[in-house]
Amino acid sequence: MNDYNSNPTILSNRQRKFLGFVACFAGALLLGCLFTAVILILNRAFVLFGGVIWSLAISGMLAILLRPIVGIFEEKVKLRRLSSILLLYVLVLATAGSATWFFGGKVIYQTKEFLGTAADWPEQLEEKAKESLPPETWESISGQVEAFKEYWEGILGKENNTVLVLPEPEQEIYDTLGINQRETFRLLDSDERHAFFAIKGKALQIEYLNRKATEIHNRAMETIEKQGGEIAEKSAAVIKSAWSSLLSFFAQMTYLAVIPIYLFYFLSSNRNLLDELEKELSFLSTSLKDDIVFLIREFVVILVSFFRGQLLIGLLMGVGYAVGFSISGLKFGITLGLLFGLLNIVPYLGSIVGIITALLVAYFQPGGIVETGQWNVLLGCGISFVIIQVIESYYLTPKIMGQQTGLHPVVVMVSIFFWGTALGGILGMIFGIPLTAFIIVLWRLLCRKYFQRSVSHQ
Repeated sequence: MNDYNSNPTILSNRQRKFLGFVACFAGALLLGCLFTAVILILNRAFVLFGGVIWSLAISGMLAILLRPIVGIFEEKVKLRRLSSILLLYVLVLATAGSATWFFGGKVIYQTKEFLGTAADWPEQLEEKAKESLPPETWESISGQVEAFKEYWEGILGKENNTVLVLPEPEQEIYDTLGINQRETFRLLDSDERHAFFAIKGKALQIEYLNRKATEIHNRAMETIEKQGGEIAEKSAAVIKSAWSSLLSFFAQMTYLAVIPIYLFYFLSSNRNLLDELEKELSFLSTSLKDDIVFLIREFVVILVSFFRGQLLIGLLMGVGYAVGFSISGLKFGITLGLLFGLLNIVPYLGSIVGIITALLVAYFQPGGIVETGQWNVLLGCGISFVIIQVIESYYLTPKIMGQQTGLHPVVVMVSIFFWGTALGGILGMIFGIPLTAFIIVLWRLLCRKYFQRSVSHQ
């Protein structure tokens, strides 16, 4: 009877473990699908509302950076919030105007000169490779070099200025022609040009050119008549494209124009949104509400500390790079240094791009390694990089940021490229570190409060 009343186990121990594994796998798969869906939604939102998000992001980063200055004006100078913000705007405009006045022209000049010099790098690299490499090695990579030259020209653009070169006797005849006659001559093919120079007498030559101009005009009119419909369609497409470009330009200008307005409201707001959020979530259980508020507070702390720290560190590193490169004799040192510092808003990006670019500029610049074989400029840039990186790693980052994110460098690099790909560009790379740190905080909370609790109950 006792044996009959006892509840025998339906599943064996191995079967229960297998079902537990299946349940865990299904749960992990469901979480992965949800995470993927969230990323796809965010990616679509960043594509559709990129301009709006950029305006809010820039305004938020500036507010994070400048809010302590507003606080100093209020506490030390005893100004009201509105007066403090207006004074801050005046100081920012004065600083930006002074920097533009003293360094703007030099930066623009160096940028144009850098782009012009960079356009010749593939040719210089090709010449150096032909001199240094064995013939069979050069033949094996020549196709890739040509493809790279085309790709490089596509990035920087290439001006095609056709210069008419003629033998000296023919050049003398060409110089005696009028402007319209020269334009007609340029439109002739090689046989027609030979026929022109074969004619003796200037009057006959001019008559020949006038006749050819009439023929060219008639051919153009016939072509227009035959392709009128196609030309109309192309014209409409061009007008439509120009109109779209004009609307896009005005939209971009609008996004830039609203940044000071967003910034003003961000700086002037005294509302504690987290406390208000806690009141709005009163319908939730106390435990769940505390967890949500805790996660949001942690994310805000990470976001504020990261952007405030990275902006300050990037600015200081940019100044350091500009000074070091200029002392080392690197051309375009000020422009490149400030650019690399700005790119360091995304950790490691400025350093990686800076090392590669400085190496190329030091190698190809006039009087550089490719011409003189002297490595002094590159050595000076390397010393500058090492000094700036040591100062950043052992002083700036611990002093300004501390250990707010607590992420391993490998995790930082992976998160930058992952979120940059997932969210479609530089904006994802900028927000990659805070998002990764928030996910880690969320995971630790789930493990500590829910997973361990479920295990202890079992």
